[in-house]
Amino acid sequence: MIRVVVVDSGIDGEHPAVRGRATVVRGPAFGCADEPEPDVLGHGTAVAATVLRFLPQSPSEVELVALRVFAREPVCTFDAVLAALEHALSVQPALVNLSLGTTSLRHRRALEALLARALAQGTRLVAPASYGGLPCDPGALPGVEAVVADPNVLPMAPELRPIDGRLIWFASPLPPRDVDGGRRLLARGDSLATAAVTGCLVRHRLA
Repeated sequence: MIRVVVVDSGIDGEHPAVRGRATVVRGPAFGCADEPEPDVLGHGTAVAATVLRFLPQSPSEVELVALRVFAREPVCTFDAVLAALEHALSVQPALVNLSLGTTSLRHRRALEALLARALAQGTRLVAPASYGGLPCDPGALPGVEAVVADPNVLPMAPELRPIDGRLIWFASPLPPRDVDGGRRLLARGDSLATAAVTGCLVRHRLA
């Protein structure tokens, strides 16, 4: 089984785009009050749905571990993200999907230490390369699977391109089609492009 940690707002395992496609494990919340519902915001579920659209329909092959840093709004402290990443590494996942980042350099040393641990244990971190036109961490760090949202890329075909001596993923920011199931999925742009690359990398591992 391939374990993927999704650091986000949680995952609704009963959503039509998720149910039956993977084993969903609800992990702890960091820096925000936990909620009785698995994903009040819908952002993490949209990310999970985007990852899963790349995969065969076999729930025994993939485990999604949902770590919550968002509750009812898509905002959190970066200290909460660092704590979530620390926990993520402790469960030894193949991949960590982090559809967020920071343009501040204040947390770079902590992120570099976490990234070194991740690479040493074989965990790949997938994150946006930029936010609002500025480089953002951890996507700006060497060793991260950095992602740029590009609407000209086909939804199921993320591309690796050399940019300034580094390979960067370019992926579609478009949401999965016909998966809302009557429930709102709140995510777009870099968030979904990052999830698309995570899904592509999981698919390659399953091949």
